Amino acid sequence: MSNIIFAYSNLLDSATLTASSAATGYPVNNLKNQLRSKVWKTAGATAGTANLVINHGSAKAVTCIALTGYDWLSAPGTLTFEANAADAWGAPSFSQALTWSANPTANGNKATIFLTFASQSYQFNRLNVVYSPGATPTDWSLGRLFVGTYFQPTDNLLYERQDIFVDPSLVSRTVGGQEYVDEIEKYRIINFGFHFNGQAQYELYQTMFNAVGISKDLFISFDYDNELNEMTIYGKFTELPQASVTRNRAFNLTFKEST
Repeated sequence: MSNIIFAYSNLLDSATLTASSAATGYPVNNLKNQLRSKVWKTAGATAGTANLVINHGSAKAVTCIALTGYDWLSAPGTLTFEANAADAWGAPSFSQALTWSANPTANGNKATIFLTFASQSYQFNRLNVVYSPGATPTDWSLGRLFVGTYFQPTDNLLYERQDIFVDPSLVSRTVGGQEYVDEIEKYRIINFGFHFNGQAQYELYQTMFNAVGISKDLFISFDYDNELNEMTIYGKFTELPQASVTRNRAFNLTFKEST
């Protein structure tokens, strides 16, 4: 089984979202914006505790959830993804705990919470966040949420991977010739490739690439089994993939982390 996963078909974008609270200027529909910096922010007397109900309109298969652009200062006591046939959450048909990861990561990268599970087909999903008794809760923000299915190649291995950390500074020059430097955030760029085996697998890849092109952001987990949070990146392809079908049957791509 390959260790690369593409989460690219986001059901959230066509669903109706209902949040337990939202601060002025930070509505829940900001989660549908591809920019992780365009956030939904909680508000209210129960700071730190909130939920988000996702209504797909009819039962939809979900096998993957991903969160990025969040600013929890500590791990919530409860962080779960739930599914049910009705908008009633006393005993949901499916409940999956999510593992919190500090943002940024220990290496200074933007963190992602990413999890796959057996297919669950329900009309309603819910993200539920509750702080532990005794903790000091604060309101928090969430930038981008993925709820949908993923594509994992059945027979390929990464044969090349390179991380490029963009210089976190912007050098400019004044009219008089003096240089000055402003610090900016850094975003990862990854050049990678993988093999495909036969026409059927080529067509599966093509379906995914045709769906996102170079305009849509997606989540890619490059090392799902070993470094889940550190090597799951939200971004987009910088150019259409180049495929070699005559010799080593491979795709070569460049993926850039998004703001």
